[in-house]
Amino acid sequence: MFWNKKTKLPITKEDKVWVDEDLIWLRTEFGEEHFMEIRTVTPTKDFYDRTFDGTEKDAEFILKRTMELMNIRETEIKLEFFSDQPIEMADGTILTTPADINGSWKSASGTYQQTKKETLISIERGQLKNPVSLIATISHELSHQILLGENRIEENDEFLTDFTAITYGFGIFIGNSRFQFSSQGFGWQSSSQGYLPEQIIAYAMAWLSNERNEKRDYSQFLDKSLKKYFDQSLDWLIENEK
Repeated sequence: MFWNKKTKLPITKEDKVWVDEDLIWLRTEFGEEHFMEIRTVTPTKDFYDRTFDGTEKDAEFILKRTMELMNIRETEIKLEFFSDQPIEMADGTILTTPADINGSWKSASGTYQQTKKETLISIERGQLKNPVSLIATISHELSHQILLGENRIEENDEFLTDFTAITYGFGIFIGNSRFQFSSQGFGWQSSSQGYLPEQIIAYAMAWLSNERNEKRDYSQFLDKSLKKYFDQSLDWLIENEK
C-alpha cells in the first residue's frame, strides 16, 4: 500500500559505503569528544559577525574566524589573491582563463600550498563578491591544512577534504556553493565549485546531524534541492540506523 512506502536514500549503496568510511575515519581522527561538540555553521552573525563589502578584508576576516571554528591553532597562514576573470588589455583585446579541448574552464576558487617557509592559501578574486562561496572556499582550503599540514594523510584527497569541511560544520556553504549562476554580459553562465555531488553533501550533513543528535533548524538555509536530499537522507537514517 502507498502509505507503507519507505523513504529512498538519495545516494547509491556503494556511495554510502565509502562516504560512511570517510566520515567514520574523520570521527576517529578528531576524537569522539571534539567530534561531538562541533555544530553546523550557519550564514548568520552568530558565526560571522561582519557586514561584507567585497574587499580583501572580508577574506582576511573569514580566514581568521574560520580557523577558530575549525580549531586550527598556533598556525600562521598567508593569504594571497589571484584572478580568473577576463582582463581587457590596453589595445582592447580580452585575456580569458584558458579552456581545455572540450571548452571547460580551467579555474579554481582557491588553492593551498605548504612549503618549508610558509603555508599559503590563494583565493580567486571573484569569490570576494559572494561571502557564502568565499567561506566555502576558505573552509575547504583550511581542510587541506588539517589533513596535509597536520600530517593526517600523505597524499591529497579532495573528497576527504570536502568531507573535513562538512564535518567541521560547513555543509551549508559547501552545498549551496556547489552550483552558481552569474551574468557575464552575453547571458547567464553556470559554474561548479567543489568536488562532491550535492546528494553526497546532503547525505554527509544528515549523517553528521544524526550522529550528533543535532537540532535541524539550520536546514532552512539549504538551497531547495539540497534540502530535499538532506531531508530524504535524514528520514532514511532515522528509519534504518537508529
